[in-house]
Amino acid sequence: MVLDATPVVVAGGRSRRFGEQDKLVTELNGQPLIDRAAAAAARATRRDPVVATRGGGHADRLADAITGVRPSFVHDDPAYEGPVAGVAAALDAVDTPWVFVCGGDMPWLSPRAIRLLGERAERLSPAGVVPLSDGRPEPLHGVYRVAELQRAVDDACPRTSLRGIVERLSPLVTVPATHADDSLRGSLADVDEHADLLTPDVATISR
Repeated sequence: MVLDATPVVVAGGRSRRFGEQDKLVTELNGQPLIDRAAAAAARATRRDPVVATRGGGHADRLADAITGVRPSFVHDDPAYEGPVAGVAAALDAVDTPWVFVCGGDMPWLSPRAIRLLGERAERLSPAGVVPLSDGRPEPLHGVYRVAELQRAVDDACPRTSLRGIVERLSPLVTVPATHADDSLRGSLADVDEHADLLTPDVATISR
């Protein structure tokens, strides 16, 4: 059974480490990064994603790059910073009890890994389920109960990080990435610089 969740793709960052090129429309194996991430998240949840952007013409550029699914777009909430701004805006646009939140720069997202987290959420019914990497929760690869995440966002200071918000959720279930199969470890990889596009050990894991 697939968890009743909407995928939320956070895509509002300016990617300064990547250079002048818009990172999310950069192609990997002929497919834009944002298209790969949106398609994988949609495949796992069987729902089209909500994509949070920084506004202006950014949504139009990303819409042109996404061909595999039919996303809806929201603009980052100016009351917050970083990924929280995208999550805050997206929560107003979902009508499911759960969300899966990921980054638009995660081209190796694995539907199998996402479903693994969803199965934990369905079985344990916590406030959220996130992978644990290097002893810390990875908030941009998490399944969250909408009501609990909304409450945590509302209670947060404007500059609170997404990790800081997620760590306040209770109960929060963590799944150690090192204890899972390769689909979860590879699914967590993101692209910060051009060299990250050449990551050899996760390029074939997203399935």
